[in-house]
Amino acid sequence: MTITTDTRNWQVSIDDPLAIVEGIDDITQCVYIILTTVPGSDPLRPTFGSDVYKYLDKPLESVRAQIIYAATEAISRWEKRIEVTACTITRTASRTQITIEGTIVASAKQATIKTTI
Repeated sequence: MTITTDTRNWQVSIDDPLAIVEGIDDITQCVYIILTTVPGSDPLRPTFGSDVYKYLDKPLESVRAQIIYAATEAISRWEKRIEVTACTITRTASRTQITIEGTIVASAKQATIKTTI
């Protein structure tokens, strides 16, 4: 178990409930949660989440702009620790990968977050 000295930004890992995530891993996990949550599914925050789910079953070329807009808007609204500078979408036969590039607000470092939905 790791003891942290800065307890402001951390959360339990969704991959390992005995581990915690911090720093960029915390932001990455938050982005994943935001993009995979359907608005209205969290009763205490009914507007939390993104509309990305609306476009996952449609041809990518016809909805690429809508997915990028839904992802960047949701991240800008719910995750203030990163400023999105670019967003790209790729799709395999069964999965959609959203790649977010941005600047970490507290440190001005560049980060790339890849999320598969």
